[in-house]
Amino acid sequence: MRSISPTISILVIFFYSFTIALQEHIYMFMFLPVLFLIFMNFHALKETFKKLLFLNIFVIIIVVSLLIQGDVKIALLIFIRSNLILLTVLLLFYQKNEFDIALALQRLRFSHKLVSIVFFTAKSIFLIKREFVLFKKTLHVRGFKPKTDLLSYKIMAGFVGILIIKAYERAKYIQKSMLLRGFKGEIYTLTKHQAFNRFDLAFCLVTFVSLVLRWGVIL
Repeated sequence: MRSISPTISILVIFFYSFTIALQEHIYMFMFLPVLFLIFMNFHALKETFKKLLFLNIFVIIIVVSLLIQGDVKIALLIFIRSNLILLTVLLLFYQKNEFDIALALQRLRFSHKLVSIVFFTAKSIFLIKREFVLFKKTLHVRGFKPKTDLLSYKIMAGFVGILIIKAYERAKYIQKSMLLRGFKGEIYTLTKHQAFNRFDLAFCLVTFVSLVLRWGVIL
């Protein structure tokens, strides 16, 4: 399967995003990493662009406000930069979950506390997502259709309250379990890190070329 390792993904997206965000102009070569990832994940473009459209809501609000003030160039720069970074992140971490990110941070020798925080946060997100999916299925089976009425608000408020209570109880349970197991701030897993492959090397070279060669000013 064509895939960039999580470790390389984190390193590359950090330097790529940081460099693009500080550039005064947009060059044609900056699109090379995105084109490379599109070629690798062509089957996932439909799903990726759906997510990109949702993430663009806040970006579009900023762009429209700048256009109203007459700052057309700045508005276009923000729009292109934001979408380049967002699209690269979405394509890089396609089919990767939160636990892959935690393992990648561990491999990069980040602080054990930071890795533990990311790992337990990923676990909490996974459990909340599972509770939410189960809740939606339960409402669907019971024939509930959300509306802008008092009943819908009460049901959603009750669900949020239950999530908060469960999260609090689960946090206490996990804390006691980890203390009993002798947890000292470091996560140990049996999952093997994804080995570096030719796609990692190719993507690093493409990204390096895209950031070094400043030809073809677009904006």
